[in-house]
Amino acid sequence: MSSNPPSVTRLTPADHRRVPWKNGGGVTTELAVEPAADGRPGGLPGGRFVWRVSIADVVEPGPFSAFPGYDRLIAVVEGDGMRLSVDGAPPVERRRLEPAFAFPGEAPVWCEPTAGPIRDVNLMLDRASAAGALTLLAGPVAHRAAAVDVLLVHALDGALSVTPEGGEALTVPAGHSLLLRGTAALVEAPAGAEGVCAEVRRR
Repeated sequence: MSSNPPSVTRLTPADHRRVPWKNGGGVTTELAVEPAADGRPGGLPGGRFVWRVSIADVVEPGPFSAFPGYDRLIAVVEGDGMRLSVDGAPPVERRRLEPAFAFPGEAPVWCEPTAGPIRDVNLMLDRASAAGALTLLAGPVAHRAAAVDVLLVHALDGALSVTPEGGEALTVPAGHSLLLRGTAALVEAPAGAEGVCAEVRRR
């Protein structure tokens, strides 16, 4: 883990960035990203990043963009669900708020919504630089996140409560995020609230 002091940053919808899919098939809303050392914007074609958390709408069947050298974790946060065919393997189904599905970014993937449009959340990690986890929250529930290099908490519906280790509880409204670095935290979703936690460890 980084030796930098712990920090907490609030991110609002105004901080989000809409970027085109690499394959031109749609648009992704980038919640947060850490550009690679070369400094190029991570969301642009050809730009690399250490990690990225994003949300995308999928309205019809189609291929995923290829991201060689990345590990991906994806979960459905709105809509019924999706069916993923990865590198010729039997299709895998994921329903709304089910555990994230992991697959290599270079693998050919075909995605098919099971019953109408969906929205998914996606954590991508440069395999050589980082590892991580993606946890879905449906209240009432509490999630204890260990001290990692990066913890991104995003409120999907309703407000979440995030208490950094040794600190006071912070409220995260729907559509907003909290970016924590170098600290453990307790993330709580009350009844009716939903959210996602992306945890990243630098290698």
